[in-house]
Amino acid sequence: MMLIKPLSIVDIPDLLTIETAANPYPWTEGVFKSCFGSQYFNFGIFDNEQLLGFYFGQFITVESQLFNICVSRDQQGKGLGGKLLAHFISQSELRDATEAWLEVRASNHSAIHLYSKFGFIEAGVRPNYYSSTSGKEDALMMCLPLRFSN
Repeated sequence: MMLIKPLSIVDIPDLLTIETAANPYPWTEGVFKSCFGSQYFNFGIFDNEQLLGFYFGQFITVESQLFNICVSRDQQGKGLGGKLLAHFISQSELRDATEAWLEVRASNHSAIHLYSKFGFIEAGVRPNYYSSTSGKEDALMMCLPLRFSN
């Protein structure tokens, strides 16, 4: 049975395995460890006890930020990214965020399509933000306006 539940430091080895296989420029153990402070909300999607995917979000004042969302390579294309993104949005709303933000590689068309499907709109570009095989790559900044729940 699939379940989305909070992540903890003990999940870092599994996070690293998924992240390293799925991303050419993966997060390090240190980056994962640094994202377990009180302002972060991090969840994984599990099948029984096996981690299949995850996201890392941060909430500050009135905005949430999606820092990382990743699904195990062998589980991609099964809708898990959408489930995780929907969960991130609902967690942002629970925290009374007025906007949710993310950055995505300009070449990551499947992620851009997913984010757009959920209502994210392009709000700007960070030129030469990401490392890439050709040197540097732009990041698209995307924003999702949220209803204030108070």
